[in-house]
Formats: sequence, structure tokens, C-alpha cells
Amino acid sequence: MKEIEMNRIKKLARFTQKIETEFLIGKKPMELIQSLKERLVNVVVDIRFWSVFPLYFNPISLRILLTKNNIEYVRFQTLGNPSMLRNQAGNNHELAKELYQNYINSYQKAKDQFLELYKKIRFKKIYCLICYCDTLDPRNCHRFWLREALINAKRINLGFEGNFVLERDIQPIFQEVN
Repeated sequence: MKEIEMNRIKKLARFTQKIETEFLIGKKPMELIQSLKERLVNVVVDIRFWSVFPLYFNPISLRILLTKNNIEYVRFQTLGNPSMLRNQAGNNHELAKELYQNYINSYQKAKDQFLELYKKIRFKKIYCLICYCDTLDPRNCHRFWLREALINAKRINLGFEGNFVLERDIQPIFQEVN
């Protein structure tokens, strides 16, 4: 029995390690490529609902850049965070997260894309969810909420409770210099 439990834990750990996240705001193309290569990312998953600006990160330009660097690009636009939801939540990040999770659980196209992405992650590649949120705090960004939802789906699929939540003591993205 313990062997079966350890096997499930290992499967969950492997799945969790396959999902990275990256913000694009303030990055230049080669900074993004360097960051992705350092983390051995094979597939970039673009979850921006609106992805026109900046021009060098529009879907066509981004796909070309990534392809030149042997990184696959897939786009799941419906898994983006619609402005209607962001506007409804305002600065209430807990409400924003709840609205986003309800959206991906109730809107059929979002549910379909979620399932498609979930199935892709089974393969031996490292995926990186990207967005252009105006927040650098991962607790307040839909790419982390989506990561949580994917991990919860895997937990439930393996027979665990689906209660994974990001740790609240996340290291800041920028270190202060004294």
C-alpha cells in the first residue's frame, strides 16, 4: 500500500515540476529566451486573453522567436483573464482569483482548453505559462491561479484532495539592494 501511495506522490511531483510560469512585462525577447532556456522549458503556453502589445510578443512574432530557439509555442487564449472579470474584481485579488476560477470551470470553451492543456502536460516536456499581467506578485496573477487549478486537477485524478494553494511566503521577484 505504501508503494502505491509513494507512486502517486511521485506522479504528482513530476507533474507539478513540469509547469513553470513567466511574466512578460518589462522583458525583452532575448531575456525571455534566456530565462526559458535556464529552466529547460520546451513549450510556452500563451494564456493572454489580449496579446497584441508589445509587438515583439504578439503571437506571430513570439512563435517565430521561440521556434528559432527550439521552443514550441501554443496559445490558449480562452484561458486568459478577461478584462470584464478584472474590472469586476478591481483591486480585490481574492475576488479576482475566485472569478477566474469560476470562469474556467463554467465557460465551456475555457473548460475545453483547460482539459486540452491538462492532457498535454502528461508528456515529458516542461511547460511555461506566460502572460502580460500588470502585477509582478504571483499570488495576484491568473497564470498562477491556472497552475494551481492544473495541479488540483492532477491531485484529484490521482485520488488526493484538490486543495493545493500557492505558498504565501513567495520570494520577491526583485531583491532590494542596500
